[in-house]
Formats: sequence, structure tokens, C-alpha cells
Amino acid sequence: MLKRSPSRPNTPEDATPLSLGSILLVESDPYLRDSRRLLLGTLRHPVLAVSAYTDVCALPSDSNCALVAIGIATNEHEASRIAVHARRTWPMAKILLLGSPSGNFDDPLYDDAVNPSCNPSGIVESAEKLLRARLRS
Repeated sequence: MLKRSPSRPNTPEDATPLSLGSILLVESDPYLRDSRRLLLGTLRHPVLAVSAYTDVCALPSDSNCALVAIGIATNEHEASRIAVHARRTWPMAKILLLGSPSGNFDDPLYDDAVNPSCNPSGIVESAEKLLRARLRS
């Protein structure tokens, strides 16, 4: 009979290092999701791209999520729900909003916001900055 590997690391040596934390991209538009996944992939971290709040809630809470990038263009209310869930589930993760939040979006819910339509390098620079800041935390 095959033994199942444990779903959680048994020892600190088994855990994924913080420097290899994953990036979670939440974007409802499938074309933007694909292009932004490729863009964030240049940071040499695993990137998981999902489309909605329900997808984020289905992820395991013990995953090594280092950065959550949330597209806010289509539904700021859902983006806010995603940010709240991410803060509770992965408290060490940094949150990057892809878009300009309105005054109704609480500042503590995100660490940085970038206008993704201006320059794609701005997304990469901000994501890199947040990943470095997370390692120093």
C-alpha cells in the first residue's frame, strides 16, 4: 500500500522557503489574467492565476502565498472581499492592487496599487518591491 505524503510539512526543513513564496493573481478577464500571469512569472516565483473570490477561498490556508495581485477594474467590491480574505488567510502576504482604488477601498487592505495600463514594468517593479519587503518582515 502506498503511503500518502502529508499535506503539511512535518519539519521546518520540509517547508517552502519564504524566498520561494508564490504569487496569487486574481483577475476576472481571461486575456488580462493570461498576460499578467506571464508578466508576473518573470519574477521567478510560481504564479497561480484565478478569476474570482470563490477561487481564492478554495485555496489551502497553509500555502506559501507571498504576494496577492488583484485586478480591480471590473468589480471593486469583489476585490475588497478578496483582499480581506487574503489578509486573514495569509497575513504575511503583500497585496498589490492592479488599478486605482476609490476612496471606499480601505488602505489597510493593500500594500501598493499600480495602474496596469500605463506601463507593465510598473507592475513588475511594485511586485518586486513588495516581495523584498516581505522577506525583511
